[in-house]
Amino acid sequence: MTASVTTDAHHSIRNSFNPHTRILAIGAVTVALYTANNGVMQALFHGGGQGYGIRNLLLQMALYLFVTGCIFVAYRQVLSMCSRGELVGRARLCAVAIPCVLSVLLVVWTPSLSEDVFSYMAHGFLGVIPGSNPLLRPADAAAHTAIGPSLAAFGWHGEIGITPYGIVWTQIEVTIMKLSGIDVPTALILLKSVVAAASLATAFFIWVFLGAVRPSCQLFGTLAYLWNPLILAEFAGEGHNDAVMVLFVVAGLAACATRRPTASMIAQLLGFLTKYVSILFFPAQLIYLWRLRRSAGQLALDVLIALVTTAAIAAILYAPLWAGVHSFDGLLQRGQPMSSASPFGAVNWVLRRSPLAAHAGPLTLALVTLPLLGFIAWISLRVKDAVGLARAFAWISVVYALLTSPDYWPWYVCMPVALLIMADVGELLWLIMLLSITARLCAPLDLIRDHGFLSMVVAKATLTGVCTTVPFVVLVVWMYRKRGRLPAIFA
Repeated sequence: MTASVTTDAHHSIRNSFNPHTRILAIGAVTVALYTANNGVMQALFHGGGQGYGIRNLLLQMALYLFVTGCIFVAYRQVLSMCSRGELVGRARLCAVAIPCVLSVLLVVWTPSLSEDVFSYMAHGFLGVIPGSNPLLRPADAAAHTAIGPSLAAFGWHGEIGITPYGIVWTQIEVTIMKLSGIDVPTALILLKSVVAAASLATAFFIWVFLGAVRPSCQLFGTLAYLWNPLILAEFAGEGHNDAVMVLFVVAGLAACATRRPTASMIAQLLGFLTKYVSILFFPAQLIYLWRLRRSAGQLALDVLIALVTTAAIAAILYAPLWAGVHSFDGLLQRGQPMSSASPFGAVNWVLRRSPLAAHAGPLTLALVTLPLLGFIAWISLRVKDAVGLARAFAWISVVYALLTSPDYWPWYVCMPVALLIMADVGELLWLIMLLSITARLCAPLDLIRDHGFLSMVVAKATLTGVCTTVPFVVLVVWMYRKRGRLPAIFA
């Protein structure tokens, strides 16, 4: 009886406000929560000074965890309203507009949990200096240039190597630094604006893809991306360039779903020229295009046009910076195994303590890469339609992020989150939430390490253990329980 009364009261409260009012209220609360979280993160960032102790750290982390949890509750409320069919008319418009406005607001704020956006400036500035090349010089070389003091004033440490990014992103960095010079605040706004615009464009292509293959999930999936706290924080908030790669990958999927094979391949190749990890999706895409070909000759022509177009773009972009095979030194350095509590790190840890210790790095790469390649081949061969292609992309990205990536950072799971939304947001919402929540809860760990409260080993082990090993174990249990339906889930 009590439960019935409580439920009736809940429905009464919910129905006393129309959906338009409720979505506005959720939006206002969400903006307030992000504002509060930004204050907490800035306090964490500026901590470590005189008088900053473990008590302050624990208080700030407790506030961060509480506010982050509230943000996810608001996110889930929006999705619940959408699943109940309440977001129509003005409510629907507000549901789409609010996260777009929030993205603009986040662009203005200074990143606090990651230095990557400042490293992008360093990379770009090295491309502006006559005789310098970001493909050959480590980013910390910028610390000794005119922009060094300005970057240091924003907390940039410069402890990174040569850029591991593709030429598309490198030229974006260089172009922005040509426009802004040593004006770091201007460069910050420009870089984050590019990233935020790419993220919003990704939402548009998710809308296009779902409209073509699963119209009933079109609004739900688009809102699941736009309101996702991980996406908002890591792209518009922290300015990570993964947003540009994700845009090209998602645009390629949308082009496949709308029968534009040449555009789909160009988009994927541009993603590859942004961050090289997107090459993992090529086999599935080519098999999809083969299955849906009008003729072998037409497909060959489409492939040729895509390759020639992308090669021309690459040649133009590489021309000012090309340094032969050394142009890829940064990529090769980032492929080295990292010590962590991930499966990749565990394999490397065992090998470094075995008679094969001298070859631990290459052996680790081989032992984790070969199974990944086998999985890519298996799941790619199962692709028969656009939904199957999205599922292949999603599972490849999940396996890579959780099992075979040499390293893990919270923004690494933005790609899996976006692709899982496209693949089957209804069935896999739990995994989207799990990847997003663990990534956001552990995001401050590296900052806490910088302040000396955690060692590198402890910080990295906690980050990878919570964000990769835990989701992997939960995923294995889920797959075991769904073992009778796995063929449908993977294809």
